[in-house]
Amino acid sequence: MTYAAPERFDIARVLSRMFGVIARNLPVFAGLALLLSGLPSLTAALVERGVGFPFDYGPWDHSGLGWIVGILVSTLLQGALINATISDLSGRPVTLGDCLGTATRNVLPLIGIGVATTVAVVFGLVLFIVPGVILALALCVSGPAQVVEGHGVFAALSRSSDLTRGHRGAILLLFVMFAIGSAILRSFAEILPLTTAIAAPDAAQAIRDLVVTPLLQALGAMFGAAGVASIYFELRTIKEGVGIEALAKAFE
Repeated sequence: MTYAAPERFDIARVLSRMFGVIARNLPVFAGLALLLSGLPSLTAALVERGVGFPFDYGPWDHSGLGWIVGILVSTLLQGALINATISDLSGRPVTLGDCLGTATRNVLPLIGIGVATTVAVVFGLVLFIVPGVILALALCVSGPAQVVEGHGVFAALSRSSDLTRGHRGAILLLFVMFAIGSAILRSFAEILPLTTAIAAPDAAQAIRDLVVTPLLQALGAMFGAAGVASIYFELRTIKEGVGIEALAKAFE
């Protein structure tokens, strides 16, 4: 049986896949996001308030330890949610153990991809901003390319550049939509702290630090990883005619 590839990058199809994957696997997605994004954010807020850490780490101070742990857990979350998204879109069952196992195997390459992408984008932003935006768009599916295809750091970056070529305008529009949606969600989330601030300013800040920020970070990580994986799925479908069966074999 042959697979007829769609003719163009379809933003509506990408969004439909992203929301569909999350809805079908909400317990796994929410559990991973809260565990690997919300909980570290909450822990950082507690550390900032001097709660739960009665002793000094010496050279491994709170900020340094938090930075290292933050990179590790955010990378694990990225890998786990990418695996979950591609697995679902490929018709495979999504399990917590499989997601974490795939993320663990790919954690070092994903960290390398994150570092290389950050350096490239920051350097591009210094060069009149536009090159940085172009690089960010070109390299945005490096993570899924690594998790699914296992290329290694620089090969995954090159693979992402090839896949996104010719469709970066549509991807930019998706990122703008994500940013607008995040801003709207953050505005609504600020309603409770703002109403509380009138009567109890300290309580309002505590709500913001210990509830609103961790939840927003968990949601952002969840939709961000699922969105990038859905973009990768769309790109492979329209550029290579890769269907569900071919992607499913990558996890066998």
